[in-house]
Amino acid sequence: MKTLFFTILLIISTYASAQEINSDLKSALESDNVTELKKHLTAKDLDKCYKLDDTEYSVLTLSIKLNAKSCFTELIAQNASVEKTCNNKTPFMYAAKYNRLAMAKDLVKAGVQIRVRNSDKQSALDFAKKYERKEFIAYIKSFNQ
Repeated sequence: MKTLFFTILLIISTYASAQEINSDLKSALESDNVTELKKHLTAKDLDKCYKLDDTEYSVLTLSIKLNAKSCFTELIAQNASVEKTCNNKTPFMYAAKYNRLAMAKDLVKAGVQIRVRNSDKQSALDFAKKYERKEFIAYIKSFNQ
């Protein structure tokens, strides 16, 4: 019973703490403009979950979703959390979903845990299989050898 209560409390606090993403920050990511990203992102906001279209993303996961490669590289350099979970997905899971293999390799270099599972017991490999990302599947499986 305590576990159920704690889980519900955790979910509620996560959704209550998410804020709408600033339009300037969103624009910087959409245009992959690192200079603008730096203007509108503070260190304390680096690992927050932001609401966008009724879904939550960290700035790092948004850079993956939007394929903002320069912003992604900058966020990794600024030590954005490679394990931050928003919307029950880690950045590595988003990389699998959106088939961003080069970004996934950079996440691995940054120390991401490849086999992490979310609260639904899904891993990045599960997302790669769901979206039929063959190269991504092969990449993840290469770590089992």
